[in-house]
Amino acid sequence: MIVELLILSAYWLVGPLTWLTYGALMFTGRRKMLLLRRPPEPIRVSPPPHATILIPAKDEGERIRGCLESALAQDYPAFNVIAINDRSADNTGKIMDEIAAGNPKLSVLHVQEGSLEPGWTGKNNALFQGQKLATGQWLLFVDSDVVLQPDALSSSMSLVVNRSYDLLSLLPRLESHSVWESLLVPLAASAASTMYVVPLSNNNKRTDIAFANGQFLLINRPAYEAMGTHAVVKDRYCEDVAMARIVKKIGLRTRCAMGAEWASVRMYSSLANIFKGWSRIYYAANVGDPRTIVGAMVFILLCCYTLFPALGWTIWRMNHPSPYYLNLIWLAGVLAHTLAMWVFMAVLYEWSGNPRRNALMWPISLVMLMGILFHALRMCFTKKVEWRGTTYGHTMASHLTPGSGPKA
Repeated sequence: MIVELLILSAYWLVGPLTWLTYGALMFTGRRKMLLLRRPPEPIRVSPPPHATILIPAKDEGERIRGCLESALAQDYPAFNVIAINDRSADNTGKIMDEIAAGNPKLSVLHVQEGSLEPGWTGKNNALFQGQKLATGQWLLFVDSDVVLQPDALSSSMSLVVNRSYDLLSLLPRLESHSVWESLLVPLAASAASTMYVVPLSNNNKRTDIAFANGQFLLINRPAYEAMGTHAVVKDRYCEDVAMARIVKKIGLRTRCAMGAEWASVRMYSSLANIFKGWSRIYYAANVGDPRTIVGAMVFILLCCYTLFPALGWTIWRMNHPSPYYLNLIWLAGVLAHTLAMWVFMAVLYEWSGNPRRNALMWPISLVMLMGILFHALRMCFTKKVEWRGTTYGHTMASHLTPGSGPKA
């Protein structure tokens, strides 16, 4: 009896109570990240500071047009766009040049094949080369698969200027065009937000807690120079997180905000790319340290899949002579565990712009997420990364020195 009571207490702790706590923290964290307003407040400086949008792209012929057209359609009064064709083998560069020919706000930089120096990732090199041409007091780095709403820049600039932030990053709505995208991408994104305590990156003075999303990263030029430009994060596969940590470390103000109403992104279009892409993110965001990944796997096993043995034991107890009150406590635990998981996962899917019914598929989707985490764990030991046609074998520096990169 004592052993069973201890097991029952442990189950309630890692199952229902953990999920209820997670749900409370989830809503609290989201509230801290609802920073943008529509319509935005008028900018309190005149004239509004100029902003340069930089968009790197490698083999994005299918999606680059939509991204560039949405960037050029911004209603902010002072901005220009620089598109960087990063060694593309398809028609990405041609589309960029075609759009630029009809719009003076857009200029195009072509990075040639063979120009990538050892130790650099392609995206970091492309953005470093592109920012040399930027004329803006603010730099907005946008991934090539992102589509912006017309007021995305004006809303963001209003926030950073009026509140004196140095870096702002948005979490866009996650577009899904297939079943696997709809099931896995929002779940993987939520796991990353939990693993790297994204909500704590706001209003927290601990210099080691910071987060940014390179899909939409707005930074002022002085902060960018002070952190050392992309040269200081040249070897990072998650340069966005590293940039936010450095900017916060040198005493500047960073914020991460919900941006589903201002931007959307289709991150990966196939199951293979979902595995490769999210494995790379999990591996790189913690600089190859496996402990956070192992912690996430333990959480899934203990706090999710313990529901099944608890359910089996509860059914067995109901069909055998046993203390009635214990039967009720086991049953209440299983019901609370199931309901909490379904409700909170349904909310996470809804926040990402995906169907709430996806939460019912959690036994399958979490198995797939475990596979992604296992792949990331393997990368922690092999140090091998392949992405967008480039294979990298360098080891990320464990520590970064702010301001160590060359100036723009």
